[in-house]
Amino acid sequence: MKKKIAVAVDASLHASHAVQYAARIAKVVPELHVVLMHIHPTISGYLLEEARSSATAQKELEKIIEKNQAAASALLAQYQQRLVQDGVPEDRIELKSRPRQIGVADDLLAWCQLADYDALLVGRSGVSLLKGLVIGSVTDNLINYSNLTPIWVVDGLIESDKILLAVDGSPRALRAADHLSFMVSGLEKSRIEMLHVQPSLQDYCAIDLQSESLTGAEAVLLESDRRCLDDFYSQALSVFQRNGFSADRVELSIVANKLSAGRTILEAARQGGFGTIVIGKRGTGKSRFFGSVSRHIIQKAENLAVWIVP
Repeated sequence: MKKKIAVAVDASLHASHAVQYAARIAKVVPELHVVLMHIHPTISGYLLEEARSSATAQKELEKIIEKNQAAASALLAQYQQRLVQDGVPEDRIELKSRPRQIGVADDLLAWCQLADYDALLVGRSGVSLLKGLVIGSVTDNLINYSNLTPIWVVDGLIESDKILLAVDGSPRALRAADHLSFMVSGLEKSRIEMLHVQPSLQDYCAIDLQSESLTGAEAVLLESDRRCLDDFYSQALSVFQRNGFSADRVELSIVANKLSAGRTILEAARQGGFGTIVIGKRGTGKSRFFGSVSRHIIQKAENLAVWIVP
């Protein structure tokens, strides 16, 4: 089945990493079509206003628009050539550019939703040492405000085709399972590897409980988590089977929480040699455990791709 992703590009190094990842993931995702998408630089609002009444300003505006379009065409052609050299068929590559209208993130999301792309791939520009936030409001805004389109964020060079699906039993995790199994469906030998991190009381309560209370509370929490995961797994298998995956092609690993779920997932990905982590944007509730996992993974991922599924 045909799948189509958009790759947001500019002249930056992190955009180059995103294109390299698109070429790599094309070997894992059957019939993948790649749309290279570029938003033109901002044009001065003053010049736009002046061009309405001044012929001189209008000529200057036309020159800038023509210059931006030429630069966009050259940039897109360069990335197209790189994709072809990396094995992506030329007839599966589209080139698109447009002037900025509202803002880069808003324009990209509107564009993707209108075209019903399966995902939007972007390069992560870095991490702030002061606040721990993703540098570059574009990537941050894409993650925060995308309610329909999965956002694939790439940090650095990816050297592994292995994909890890992190699940917590939530509806968003089920959507992540559906997204992943759809994208990789069609490969007869492909498998789905899931990871579940058992929760701990520290993820829900900052109060220092007494040891005797802690033991009983932890047992209740783990039993509740087990029942939730059992129910989730049966639903996930139905989703996988709909996308062509039988139970014997799905592997679930359950690990204890080590300080934080996000850190545990990243450690498991590194130790397992995974190049991609797939996770729901939010989990089952509003606790720190469920609310911060995807954000932590995005902040701390190095030479990894992270698919955030809304």
